Parts: sequence; C-alpha cells; structure tokens
Amino acid sequence: MTRQFLKMSKKQQTQLTEHIKHPAWLTGLFSREALPGWVIFFLALFVRAVHQWFIQQNDPMFGYLLTGGDNHTFDRWALEISQTFWLGWDRTPFFHGPLYPYVLGLFYLRFGYSPLTAAWMQHGIGSLSAVLVFYLARKAFNQKTGWIAGIIAVFCPIFLLYECEILSDTLILFTNLLLLWAAFHAAESQTKKAWFLLGLATGVAALGRPNALILIPVIALWLWVSVKKTWKTKTSAAVLFTFTAVACILPATCANYFAGKHFALVSWSGPFNLYIGNAPDGTGVFWSPPSMQKIRAEEKKPDLEINWSRYMRQALLDDPLLLPRSLWLKFRLFWQSGEIPHNINVYLKKPFSPFLRIPLYWGMIAPLGILGFFWTVLRKKTFSWTDPVLILGFFFAVYMAGIVLVFVLARLRMPALAVLTIFAAGALSQMHDLCREARVKRSMRPVAMILLLLLLWSCGGVLLKSRDDTLLLRWNDYFNLGSAYESKNRRQEALEQYEKAVERAPEIIAIQGVRDEMRRQLEQRQQ
Repeated sequence: MTRQFLKMSKKQQTQLTEHIKHPAWLTGLFSREALPGWVIFFLALFVRAVHQWFIQQNDPMFGYLLTGGDNHTFDRWALEISQTFWLGWDRTPFFHGPLYPYVLGLFYLRFGYSPLTAAWMQHGIGSLSAVLVFYLARKAFNQKTGWIAGIIAVFCPIFLLYECEILSDTLILFTNLLLLWAAFHAAESQTKKAWFLLGLATGVAALGRPNALILIPVIALWLWVSVKKTWKTKTSAAVLFTFTAVACILPATCANYFAGKHFALVSWSGPFNLYIGNAPDGTGVFWSPPSMQKIRAEEKKPDLEINWSRYMRQALLDDPLLLPRSLWLKFRLFWQSGEIPHNINVYLKKPFSPFLRIPLYWGMIAPLGILGFFWTVLRKKTFSWTDPVLILGFFFAVYMAGIVLVFVLARLRMPALAVLTIFAAGALSQMHDLCREARVKRSMRPVAMILLLLLLWSCGGVLLKSRDDTLLLRWNDYFNLGSAYESKNRRQEALEQYEKAVERAPEIIAIQGVRDEMRRQLEQRQQ
C-alpha cells in the first residue's frame, strides 16, 4: 500500500488524503445539495418544539402511563433495560418488536428517565422522517414535489401526535422510510453494498414491527427480477439480502427460544393478533371479541400458552367465508377517513395543540395520494422494475396487505400515510404544472387549483366514506382522560370525562362507581 501511494503523483496523493480525512458521505452531508434536507429538518424540529410546549401546557395525559397499555409496557421495558436487566424481558418471549424499547432504554441510560427524554428522542426521529419523505419524493418525482411532500410531513398531525407518546410508531415509520431509501439505492446502484444495506434496513424494520417480515420474500423476488445482470448475480443479490435480513432478526429469534422454548422469529403475538382481527365476532380493530374472552375462561392459561392458531383454523373450518368477509371489512376500514384510536385518541387530543387541528389527516391525503399514483402511472410511457414510483406502489400494497391481514388502527397506517403523502405531493405538483400548461393566467392559477381540489374532494368523499368523529370516541378514551385529570388533582375535569364515559357505556357498572366516587369527593370539598 505504501509503495502504491509513493508511486502516485502529488495531486493524487492529496486527493486520497483529503478523501480519507473527509469521507464522501460526510462531504455530501454538508454540501449545497443537502441544504433542502437541513431546511426541512430544522423546520420540523421547530414545529415539534412548539407542539411539545402546547402539549406540556394543556395535555394531562402527557407522561401519564395507562396501566396495561402499550405505553406503560414500553416504558417499563425500556427502564428495565437501562437500569437492571440488559436483556430487558421477564424471561418470556417478546410480545412486541424489541427495537423500540432497546432504543428508548439507551436514551434513558444516556439522558435520564423522563417523558421528555422519550418525546425529544422521537421528535428528532420524526424530523429525520420528514427529511426522508422529502428525498424519496424528490427521487420519485422532482425537487418541487419533494418540497411539498416534506412540508406535509412536517405538519402532519398524526406524525406529531405519536411523537409525544411512549409508543413505537414514530420509530417504525422511520425504519420503513429508511427501508424505502435503501430500496431506491439498491435499484439505482445494484451493488453488493446496496443489497446488504437493504437487507439490514428490512431486518431492522421487522425488529420494530414483525409485519415487515412479509416484505423479505417480496423484496428478494424483486431483487431477482430487477437486477440487470446474469442469473448468478440475480441469485446472489436475493441471497445476500435475505441472509442479511434474517441475520438481523436472529438475536430476537434466539432470545424468544431461550426465554420460553418458543419459536418466534421476532414476537409470539402473530397468531394472537390474527385471531383478534379475524375472529367470527371480531370488529376489524384491536378489541378483544367475546369469543376470545370465552377461550381464555376455558383455557385458564396465559395468552402465550394458548394455541390461537388452532382456534383460528377451527373458525375458518366452521365458516369458510369468514376470512374473505373479514378481509373485506378491514380493507374498508383501512381506507375510511376516520382515525381509529388505540391507546390514545386524536379526537380528544385536538384541543390541546393547534397543530393537531391542521386538516392533514388520512381523509385529506389519501384521495390526493390515489390521484397522484394513477395520474403518474397513466402518464408514464414505460416502466421498469427499478422505477421509484413502482417501488413505492409495491411497498404500499404489501404493507397494506400486512395490516389488513390482522387489524386496522390509525397508528398502523402511518408508513402507508407517508407513501400517500409522496403521491399526494406528486398530484399537487402535477396540478400546478397542468395550470401552467393550460396557460391559465398567473392570477387565476390558485383559483384553478382550488377548483380542481374541490372536484377531487367530491370524488374522495364517495371513495373514502367518512365516519363521524364521535363514533371513534369510545368510553375508555373518556375514562382514560378522566384518570389523567384525576392524577393531576383536577377533579372537576375528571368528573366531566367520567360522565361522558358513562354516557357511552351505561351498562358498565364499574364506571358509574368511579363517577359517583368523584362526585362524592367534589361535594365534600365544597362543604
């Protein structure tokens, strides 16, 4: 190596030295081309800082952990990782993907245990997600589309909502966007390094949420088809990707086996969730159906030890049309405009921050996204397997299938919402170009854009049947908010929420008891 260096000219030696001092990726990070990404990042961070201030001032549920809720589970798990037991599980197989609690545990270890630690970690990740949306949109369309998509991602209320909660969805959104970036890179460069990075990104995404496992065979097949070389190279690309993705999730698989002699690639919750989402009396959302309660009463075992697959198979044998009926129900739920709650409810959170009242929800973005996708596809003359638009479309379809297979929630739709945001930005950009091509006067272009949007809206209202927001406010949402007010010693506000919970579920005697007790306490204070 030294001899080769000495044989170089002084110019070559200088270039090599500078390259070693300043790697290409570091130079690119601070290049002029990267400036839009930095603008998006700091804008997103500023918006999140203001939103966080509003939440801390107004939201009684900030930092409030619902006993038995996912936020309580993740918080305790991360705290255990940071303080006591590094493996971080109670010697049982994982129920959730382990990525988020380990990342959160590292932040607790470094920055201290606090709801603000989790919130600011997620605000940073959310800001990076907005940057990735910008770059993905720019790659799939153009610079203008990238800016539109990035701005939408900065202000999207659903993204902001979950960044303030101790829930895994912000990190999962980021890992899926990172997976898409890696897919774009693999399609463009077609190198071993790119295939390795794609496998790594897919494995990490699966560790965050196991439904990403369905992407492994799909991406392997896509690589085999899209690589423009010999059959040997095609096969090596698919094998290298698959091997890397599997190696990434292997530690979780081993942990599950050694913890409880239970074979599960990432978590054991797959059959459990499949039953909830496809039970004969299921609703298509995460809500334990009566048949599940009956099974638990009969088995008298923990959920981990119940063979949920056997009960699912029996249900399908009893009713062969159960699965298609269930899938159709969840497909409609996936596309409907209402934000189906779980752990937290956006419709109760809206008064706490003005950013949550920005109408950039699924019901607005999805019609634009559908228009943008089909508009782009119809205008393209040729397609290749490496086309970014095609990659985004395939990812969306496979991800939607993974969600529809189990159950539908607003938080589960976030990666799909990010993809629709890119296509929605493409639709807005193409609308603007259409106005210019039609030689609409400059002063009339905004009017033309508004008319086009209104036309689209009328079509979107038919396609995405809106649900009344009040139907998505459940008794437990009011009850949880009341409990949060009570923990802050704001008893009058707590009573108001308990009253609403009783109105929603008058048949539940326990809620009435809590309400009556709160009334008694308030009467005593007044006396």
